[in-house]
Amino acid sequence: MSAKIERPLYVLDASALIALFHREPGWEVVQAVLGQSAVCAINLTEAITKLTRKGGEPRLVERYLRGLPMPILPWDEELAWESRDMAPLAWTRGISLADRACLAMARHLDAVAMTSDTEWPNLDLDVRVVLFRKGKRQ
Repeated sequence: MSAKIERPLYVLDASALIALFHREPGWEVVQAVLGQSAVCAINLTEAITKLTRKGGEPRLVERYLRGLPMPILPWDEELAWESRDMAPLAWTRGISLADRACLAMARHLDAVAMTSDTEWPNLDLDVRVVLFRKGKRQ
């Protein structure tokens, strides 16, 4: 996953990577924007964890995810501080660290956060969100 792009238009969350891997509903939408997308290392970690927990063979999961044509973006101190206003979402809305990292990264890059989580568009944040599928929160 060493693809380089000037500035991603989309930042994918773990649900998007999982949908690609399993070809779940909406995976085609995610696949169509891969060349314009990036993923935060925290979301990559969450996707790896969920895929292997659900029985994915670790080396196959790694090979697949490393083969996606998009960069992995580091989480650093600057992003940690920039995301401080999202901390209350953990206890008020149940938004995980990985989800907040995706949202913060998208906001930082002025990109669109892509997810299957139908709660995100209602979070009242200065972050553009697009759902790659309609349905239940993942």
